[in-house]
Amino acid sequence: MWTPDVEKEGSPSPAGRPWPVLDDAALYGLAGKIVKTIEPHTEADPAAMLFTLYSATGAMIGRRPHMFAGGEEHGARVWSLIIGRTAGGMKGTSWAEIRRVIRAADENFASTRIMGGLSSAEGLIVQLRDPTGEPDDDDFDEGVLDKRLLMVESEFATVLSQGKREGNTLLPRLREAWDGGTLRTTTIRPRVASNPHVVIVGHITPTELRKKLSDAERAGGTANRFLPVMSRRSKRLPDGGDLTDATIKGLGAELAQVVSEAARVGRMARTVEAAKYWQDLYMRLTADHAGDSAVAQVIARAAPQVLRLSATTALLDGCRQITIDHLQAAEAMWSYAEDSAWYVFGGGSGNPDLDRLRAFVDAGGDEGVSRTDISAFCFGRNRKKAELDDLTSALLEIDDYEECLIPTAGRPAKRLRRKKGS
Repeated sequence: MWTPDVEKEGSPSPAGRPWPVLDDAALYGLAGKIVKTIEPHTEADPAAMLFTLYSATGAMIGRRPHMFAGGEEHGARVWSLIIGRTAGGMKGTSWAEIRRVIRAADENFASTRIMGGLSSAEGLIVQLRDPTGEPDDDDFDEGVLDKRLLMVESEFATVLSQGKREGNTLLPRLREAWDGGTLRTTTIRPRVASNPHVVIVGHITPTELRKKLSDAERAGGTANRFLPVMSRRSKRLPDGGDLTDATIKGLGAELAQVVSEAARVGRMARTVEAAKYWQDLYMRLTADHAGDSAVAQVIARAAPQVLRLSATTALLDGCRQITIDHLQAAEAMWSYAEDSAWYVFGGGSGNPDLDRLRAFVDAGGDEGVSRTDISAFCFGRNRKKAELDDLTSALLEIDDYEECLIPTAGRPAKRLRRKKGS
């Protein structure tokens, strides 16, 4: 497990939620190598660097490689929302470190396809617009051939504010961009951007996120298209790091080779072993363990997010097929993102795990949930039996909950549920 050196800048959330922990499995392959190489020489959070790297390299790879699920193509289009305090969050530092590697890998992409300043749907579409008119016409517009675009928004709160303005269609178009659909303006002279490959890295403070992200935006799907990533200072380096240019160039060269190969991949698949692993993982990812809470709205796209993370992991590993290793790396990254969501939006008792269990039991209705369900689907088998026993005992101390025997075809099953009428 990754344990940052500076604890006080990662204090529990207002609801008592502990700071997320990045499992070693997340630091897999080339991406893990890049983050581990940079880490001793920076104050940036490794998790922030890792998610930013996934977003940036996914933007470089483009939309051609993909998995097909639910009638949609899911490729290397990973949107990261880096969440940290104004001072000490190291959000900008995490991007600065990764940007050096991206420049070393592809200077042209870094100078022409990385932008910021999202304020309107029209402005976004202009950067990806299709050709209009005839070549011989005075008003001919050749459009943009490269449909890859990485938007790095250091003030993502401003983007959310712009999207709330009357008549501004930015947020709906962003949702379409995450889906990969054709983007269109609704102006008198409409512009069209077909086959866009838009990736966003946003920076925001926890307070801004809670304040700016309305219930409607959470319910509408803006929030759950981003992976929330808590970020803090990992250490203090008064004299800075000493990562050499030669090291950066070496990492960039490795990344450039992998991106070049990945860009030629088409439809992807899982190995036989990974397909079996995915079946179990999918059941856990799609389980309702957050009820109707704000957290539930933020993590509602768990399965497609992990699918995209696993595809990107495979591509960065030089593979056309997704293996169990790639799924486990993606699962570890998702665990960090989900815990980040609970850190920001979880509330209630002051014990976030108890709140998580309570919401899961509520969602089970009159049938209740078993302890096996709680371990697998509520906590993804990431809690020890003793911890689950303590949480169950704490829940049963609340008058509204009970443990009962539910008749089955065989032996009665012991289940936890909310008391009827509570």
